[in-house]
Amino acid sequence: MSPTSPSELLSLGYKYEKGIRVEKDEHKAFFYYQKSADMGDAIAMRNLGNCYYEGIGVEKDEHKAFIYYQKSADMGDEIGINNLGVCYQNGIGVEKNEHKAFIYYQKSADMGGALGTNNVGYCYQNGIGVEKNEHKAFIYCQKSADMGDATAVNNLGVCYRQGIGVEKDEHKAFIYFQKSADMEN
Repeated sequence: MSPTSPSELLSLGYKYEKGIRVEKDEHKAFFYYQKSADMGDAIAMRNLGNCYYEGIGVEKDEHKAFIYYQKSADMGDEIGINNLGVCYQNGIGVEKNEHKAFIYYQKSADMGGALGTNNVGYCYQNGIGVEKNEHKAFIYCQKSADMGDATAVNNLGVCYRQGIGVEKDEHKAFIYFQKSADMEN
């Protein structure tokens, strides 16, 4: 029986992209993501954005990556919303706008997204699109780490090592760096 639902097509695309129980084939991955996206699947649209951004089964095209992230975000996909923030922060397929980047990261964080939450912390830490605030940076980093984001766990180590929004503590820094390494970050 061939896949017919958007979720089945999405799953098949993922299997071909990663080579899970099938021979890895990025062109087939792109094909199945496209079929799923054509049926309205938000995650497939985000994955198409990733394909265009990274050149997976298709020629790299940052503008098309942005368009598919926008479609995914418009459907409420919190990772797609975060990815729009990345596009705006770095000028990927769109004019760079750090304030918009922060807004999208905050929206993703408000939806419970670990990536968006970590990126809000990064923005506060570095004054990207928002006034620098190391205490808020630490709080958002902690929230994201509590959600299981390995990058945020590593960032907590940095906060403790450098005293960003928290008192310096080399021992806690080491613990977070080790935990992050154990999470394969």
